[in-house]
Amino acid sequence: MRHPGRLADHGRVTRLSGGVIPPPHERVRPLSGMSPGAAVVLGPADAGDDRVRRALDRLARLVQDGGVVAADSGADLGDDFRAARLEGGAGDRRDGVLAALRIAGAEALGPPAAISVALFGPDATKPLGAAATAAVEAARWPALRLAVAAADLLGPEQLVTLLGLEAPPGIDPFPDGLPSVVGTHLARFLTPFPRPRRLALLLDLWDRVRAHQQDRRRREARRATQARGDRRDDLYTRQERYDDDDLLAALRSSLGHEPTLAEAARWQAPLWYHTRCADAALHDCLGATVLARLAVTVADEGVPAALDRHRHEIAAAAALVDPGQLSRAARRIPGLTGLPARPGVILRDLERRLANPRQPSGDEAFVRIAIANARTYGVLAHGKAATLLWGIVQGPEDPARRAAARWANGSLAKWRAAVGHFSPERLPRWFQPPLLEAGDGVSIGLAIERGHPYLEHIGDMLWLAELCDAVARLDGRESASVQYDTVPFIDPEPPDRAEPSPLEPSLESIAAAAGGVAQLAGLAGFGAGDDGADAAQPARRARAWPDLAAALAAAVATESLTAAFKVPAPILAADGTALPGSGGERLEIALTPRQTALWGAYMGNCIGGPDYTAQCVAGRSVLVAVRCADGRLLLNGQLRPVRHGWIVAELRARFNHDPEPALDARFREWVATLPPQRPAVDGAPGADAGPEPGPEPGPAREARAGRRRVPSPAARIAAEHGPALVARAAQARRELAATLEPIAALAGRLPAGGPSEEPLTAMRRASRPALARAVAAALESGEAARLWRATAERPMAGALPDGAPELAPLLADAPLPGSLRTLARRPGVAEARTADLVALRVRSALGDLLREGHPALVSSRPRGITVPMLCACALAVTCWSGPGAAVLAPRRVHVPGYPASALHDEDGPWAAAWADAVELGADRETFWDHIAEHGLLVPEGWLAHGGWPALWQAAHR
Repeated sequence: MRHPGRLADHGRVTRLSGGVIPPPHERVRPLSGMSPGAAVVLGPADAGDDRVRRALDRLARLVQDGGVVAADSGADLGDDFRAARLEGGAGDRRDGVLAALRIAGAEALGPPAAISVALFGPDATKPLGAAATAAVEAARWPALRLAVAAADLLGPEQLVTLLGLEAPPGIDPFPDGLPSVVGTHLARFLTPFPRPRRLALLLDLWDRVRAHQQDRRRREARRATQARGDRRDDLYTRQERYDDDDLLAALRSSLGHEPTLAEAARWQAPLWYHTRCADAALHDCLGATVLARLAVTVADEGVPAALDRHRHEIAAAAALVDPGQLSRAARRIPGLTGLPARPGVILRDLERRLANPRQPSGDEAFVRIAIANARTYGVLAHGKAATLLWGIVQGPEDPARRAAARWANGSLAKWRAAVGHFSPERLPRWFQPPLLEAGDGVSIGLAIERGHPYLEHIGDMLWLAELCDAVARLDGRESASVQYDTVPFIDPEPPDRAEPSPLEPSLESIAAAAGGVAQLAGLAGFGAGDDGADAAQPARRARAWPDLAAALAAAVATESLTAAFKVPAPILAADGTALPGSGGERLEIALTPRQTALWGAYMGNCIGGPDYTAQCVAGRSVLVAVRCADGRLLLNGQLRPVRHGWIVAELRARFNHDPEPALDARFREWVATLPPQRPAVDGAPGADAGPEPGPEPGPAREARAGRRRVPSPAARIAAEHGPALVARAAQARRELAATLEPIAALAGRLPAGGPSEEPLTAMRRASRPALARAVAAALESGEAARLWRATAERPMAGALPDGAPELAPLLADAPLPGSLRTLARRPGVAEARTADLVALRVRSALGDLLREGHPALVSSRPRGITVPMLCACALAVTCWSGPGAAVLAPRRVHVPGYPASALHDEDGPWAAAWADAVELGADRETFWDHIAEHGLLVPEGWLAHGGWPALWQAAHR
């Protein structure tokens, strides 16, 4: 008779989680298959089918609600059956007990003492068990999870302290991750500390994760008050129409009749009109500030509290604008957006609703619609005001400037009496020089510093900073960044943060923070079982979580994140390709420790640690990630070579959970198709990307006794520089290839969606007319700025070592000398040089289209234009004498707009752009002659929507 604990199909002993072998009188019955870590029921071997079916149904409900790890709890399923789990799954019994406790309750898990021992170990005390029971009854699950994770690091009294932690509603500092895995990570770096310090660090971690989540929820709530679609262009067009109508109304009022075309051409706007435009810009900024502040309070405290708090601000801002102007701003115009041209219209409607007792002032839907575009109004009001102020500063000395000076001297006392200061913390440090020396020419901050009374004027421009502060808070930041100048430069839309550093552990959750710091501890040689590197010793003095993370990050050697992994060519060829199947996931192959460190920071594991890194550098394993269609990491896998191919040594989802069975099976099916290991390439594309590397140059044969032949220059250069160039050029080249692949497809040389190695080769072989046609087609799709950024990537130039002038010909689009041809054919070097040459040729094609005035390039401002692109194109157009419009008078070198710049400044953006301009076809030798003749030129279509100041500001934004 077969042992009941043996599998009927294989005859092998069935092992449960923890290596337990079922007793002879019990039998394992699976819920769905016998794969490692699968949920099973364990019960009498002679039980009838009905009893087994009921037990399996109860197990299915337990697994559905608590995950497969809940089966590891041993929960009572009735009919003498209990839940169990096969060996090989993620997590252990404490994870299972904790999961089942939340789903099935304590009754199904045994007496309280047994549950306490299962969660905290044999040292659990009655007070600890009572604290755990209280935590369960109060649903303090995050605190219970943290206490279970720290059970091996703290004493019972300290665990009681952790079990008393609370989090605000909706905040969960420990939402994911298995406590057993998190406990392993915590032990990695907390073991060197005494127990009181461990507790202090964990309490500090709890507080910081909780604060981080609260801050994130606040930011998300504020952003959620704004409309999802970007309506900036639509509102800008509506405001332009309003300004045009206002100008025509002033013209008719001035002449007293409908003007003829000649009268309109000769007419000059009177001073009162200039003052009215300045007042409109000011009032729009004040109104947009109130609207943004209202939106922030709605997100933080709700509609009733927001209306009550900002009631006086709404009334004061609505009263600023003339009713006739508000009527024109609210007028619906066919073909244009229904949003009013000025924020004062929205504030007037809110003020009327608040003043009318018959209408419910707290109508949430009405208020949320009113504030949905507060950010858009704020950004456009700031841009319009900045353009106006710079125009005043740079205008000639004429009556209009004197009128502007009188406007700048206007007092804001009435406005402040009604609303106060929105950013009072700025007052003592507002050292912005007043516009046109308004008042006495002394800044507010300087007057406060000297103890003098101050009267705020319009020219102090504090109101502009308050607007940007309100927009910044609406985006989730505390305040805007201000740079003092003639007109303060305040960016209400700073660029998004760059890619996070792998040395900055996340505070998204306790599991993510613990995994990130454990990874740092491994890289720094600090923690359990280590004496600790000298550089990591300052971590022992840390008394707060940020101090610990910073000390470990400082101890990590930069070189440990830049070493190249050895990856066989067939596996590297799969980098970026789709995982077989219909899920849309893509494979990503690890090439450097930095890459795996970023993986580990998100996945909450130690895949970037020294053990994995050492194996990959030595070529003994390969690390692979699977990303879903939106870019999120789903899996991390470790592959190891065997004689017949490759095996999956490890495969885990986020926080070391078991992957989805279907995705797990598809990944393993892909691994089964990989050929046996071939010679690896250090961080460079595989054999499919280029020619196989030739034999390394060895010692020359002896020509005569006692003398050796001197290696050729080609062999010497290849030996000295080849490996480094291969390793450093590969990753940048792949990114460039992915960016330029659509252009290669447009050139008709490569079908869309081809392999990532082919686009650059196809473009290098394409004729100059074909490449120009492809670039023109890309410009038709609005890809000018993206194309510029892509061609700025030069992997060959970035890979050349300093102090090697003999390698400079590799960067030129010209035949190579014989001494470099061997090096240029090496895998990695060949592809990197191809990328550089393609970038040069695409830049040349852009220059041809710019010189021709191609409509796709010059008819309107390119989306996402940057300062280097704008300066290079302007320099080139000036050298060609057009086509373009002048933004500087002849012989002028100081360029208007903010930030200030000058054509002759060797450290400024114009001098830095000359290398790019030459690639477009500019002749630097003739530039100053053209400046003297007609001034600086830019494509005329780029000056629409605000002229040069708006274009310059957009490029810096």
